[in-house]
Amino acid sequence: ACLVLRLALLLTGNRTAALAAGLLFALHPAQAETVSAAMFSGTIFSSLLFLSALYRFLSLDGKDGAGSKALTAFLFGASLLFKERTFPGLLLFALLPLLRPGRAAEFRRRLPELAAFAAAWGAALAARAYAMDGSGFGLTGLDPAYLPARLAAYAKTLLLPFWISPIYQKTLFPGLAGSAALAAAAALAAAALRAGRKTGPEYDPAAVGLLLAALTLLPFLNLLPVLDLAEYLSAVFASNRYLYLPMAGAALALAALVKPLTGSRLLKPAGLLLAGALALLSLQQTLLWRNEERLWTRAAALNPASPWARYMLGTYYLQNGRPAQAEKNLNEALTLRPARALLSNTRAALAGAALAAGDNSRAEAEAKKALEAWALNHDAWNTLGAALAGLGRRGEAAAAFGKAAKIEITGDGPLVNIALLQLADGENAGAAATLEAALARRRSDYALDLLCRARAADRALDKAAEACLAALELNANRPDTLLLLGRIYSARGEAEPARLCLAEAERLSMKTGEALKTGKR
Repeated sequence: ACLVLRLALLLTGNRTAALAAGLLFALHPAQAETVSAAMFSGTIFSSLLFLSALYRFLSLDGKDGAGSKALTAFLFGASLLFKERTFPGLLLFALLPLLRPGRAAEFRRRLPELAAFAAAWGAALAARAYAMDGSGFGLTGLDPAYLPARLAAYAKTLLLPFWISPIYQKTLFPGLAGSAALAAAAALAAAALRAGRKTGPEYDPAAVGLLLAALTLLPFLNLLPVLDLAEYLSAVFASNRYLYLPMAGAALALAALVKPLTGSRLLKPAGLLLAGALALLSLQQTLLWRNEERLWTRAAALNPASPWARYMLGTYYLQNGRPAQAEKNLNEALTLRPARALLSNTRAALAGAALAAGDNSRAEAEAKKALEAWALNHDAWNTLGAALAGLGRRGEAAAAFGKAAKIEITGDGPLVNIALLQLADGENAGAAATLEAALARRRSDYALDLLCRARAADRALDKAAEACLAALELNANRPDTLLLLGRIYSARGEAEPARLCLAEAERLSMKTGEALKTGKR
């Protein structure tokens, strides 16, 4: 918000207009999703870096030294590594010199700086292409016919913020409210451009803001030929978090609108009323994001034709031990004809619900249906392995876990499951090697506890003790690990450390009301 305020002040030279821009960016309830969910921190960092680069580009005006120009290009390049939303930003920087008098001369003057931006952009694009797993570039999944309805959804979110949902249902026509919001947004943009032309010979704040909003929203209009993004956007359709950086552009356009009104006596009370209303709506949205059940129940109510809303509500119930409600919502998601990836994820979640209910045969069937829709679904492979293990088909289970582990984005879970099979079969050395690989992906106290058991069973007592101690460093409340460590100390003839471990294990077990166990968690 401070960067947006400074950008608006730089472009308008008016503190009231700049304050209005900063408040819109900070208080609009559409921002609540991004700032409330830790998973979207990349969006915040990317936007911060991009807006910093933009501020330097505009304020320094190409008159700084080579090192300073390199820093600006570095900030832009760093923003690209977090999120794809800033990739069209290169075009924004290329167009900015053309917004000033002497357009061609301005462009030529800034060309070396723009070349550094292009180099950073190319490097980031190459890194993304290299990191792709099962994706790439292509036209599959693009839906340009839905562009008016998508734009209408974002216009409604911006201008009618009491109608906010984490996702929106896919619809071909904008509807009456959407059409009205789209027309109102277009009228306000035109008014901002007219007002912005009167700011003087420098950059038009409305033109800069509208370009910023349009270009940073472009990746989420499902017009770019990136397969994994197109698949996701086909399911989600529209989302508040995609407005986070475009909101900065809308705020600059608002600053252009407010500047001519600064002499009006009505501006202050109207501004306070609007800021108060936005603050209350933003608080409501923030509180809603802290209650996932209410959040996705409301999303499903607002968007009854959205399979994504039902899928998210179903997975919430599954993760919170309510498999019957999970299955109800997941089956409803299937009736809404989800796209390929979402269909696969929904089937995989149904497999997880069947597994939780102890129905391994149904879990196997659902997991296989999930993989028929999308063969790179690591959750489906992992659930299939668990179902097969429950059915006693251990070789097939290990193969399924292996498939899951080979998919790049997979965590340590499949490898831990393979190690559990190896431990059950007495392959202690193999289990230890598999757990080392799992720990290279993510260090967890559970995997370290299993590694301790594998090494202890293989009589590698010193290495077993190291693993136990590492597990207890991550989580000291593991009485079973303490019990095992005490037995290792006892086997090594270290009576006092063994006594202390056993006493602490007993204390923790009494505190939690659980009997000590000697097996796996």
